Amino acid sequence: MTKRACLAALAFMVISFAAPMEVSVAETTAAPHAATLPGDVWQAWRQRFVAPEGRVIDNVNGNISHTEGQGYGMLFAAFAGDRPTFDKLWAWTVTNLGIRDDALFAWRFDPRTSPAVSDRNNATDGDILIAWALMEAAGRFTAPDYRRFAALIARAIAAKTFDDSGTARLLLPAAAGFSARERKDGPVVNLSYWVYPALPALKAAAPEYDWDRVFAAGLDLTTAARFGKHQLPPDWISLAGGRPAPATGFPAEFGWNAIRVPLYLAWAGNTGPVLAPFVAWARQGGRDPQVIDVIADKPVKPFGGAPYGAVTGLVACAVDNVKLDDAVRTAPMEQYYPSTLRLLALAAAAARYPQCL
Repeated sequence: MTKRACLAALAFMVISFAAPMEVSVAETTAAPHAATLPGDVWQAWRQRFVAPEGRVIDNVNGNISHTEGQGYGMLFAAFAGDRPTFDKLWAWTVTNLGIRDDALFAWRFDPRTSPAVSDRNNATDGDILIAWALMEAAGRFTAPDYRRFAALIARAIAAKTFDDSGTARLLLPAAAGFSARERKDGPVVNLSYWVYPALPALKAAAPEYDWDRVFAAGLDLTTAARFGKHQLPPDWISLAGGRPAPATGFPAEFGWNAIRVPLYLAWAGNTGPVLAPFVAWARQGGRDPQVIDVIADKPVKPFGGAPYGAVTGLVACAVDNVKLDDAVRTAPMEQYYPSTLRLLALAAAAARYPQCL
């Protein structure tokens, strides 16, 4: 039996026979640094972006779905103690994106095309989020089989996306397309794929792999890949020759990917020198932070409104104990990505900085 078939069979058994019960937030948060989400915030996100069948809809990108969204949705459902929705999200993910034979997931589902999944490549951050969510669900819902799923995925991530071509253990953005063998400017990496708060969970799921080395490589690269007066990294980074540079074919911008880097750093408790450039950016941008061209060394445009200020708000919380703006919780859910950043900021604050709520 292939890993994909094994994953699907296990998922079917657990989802078919699991007791359809709600688990309260209070029952799921005994562990230190456990994230939670307010029920009203989760319900608003779920109603806006989760279809009845368990598909998370990216309403700004043609209503596609992707492993990032499925992973975030599963994580939020676990944080909110909503097992029925978690099971729907997981079942849809396995059924529609679990088409590979290595326990990783095809990264995109587009309902406008036939077939809806036209690219079998994975997205490593989406797979990490899914594995993390399964580990959270295993403990919070007393569902040990979810840990088995997480272990399968974590081992596949290590086998297919770890890159040891240099001195560090890099995390490639996908199993194909980003290594030094495949790109002239490779390896190419994306720092927002280092989901720091997830890595301890993946280490617990697959302890035979050196996740600490992956964690350290991300921090070292974040320190090395700083450009211009803002000292910020671009979304996509070439490491050809061992020196960071903006990758070919991508805007040389600290943009919609890299905005997650300070969020994940703060969530993991990394508030020292590695976070310092992001603190300066957050203080300058306030509630409406700026995309930065790291080569021209100037702002390009605002990210697109106050919801993106959830990230700058979390950074201010982490370093200055500033309370998160009430709008992070109360503003309407409109666009998928900024709304998701809001929930991530709330979960991170609940886990690491409860004084800011």
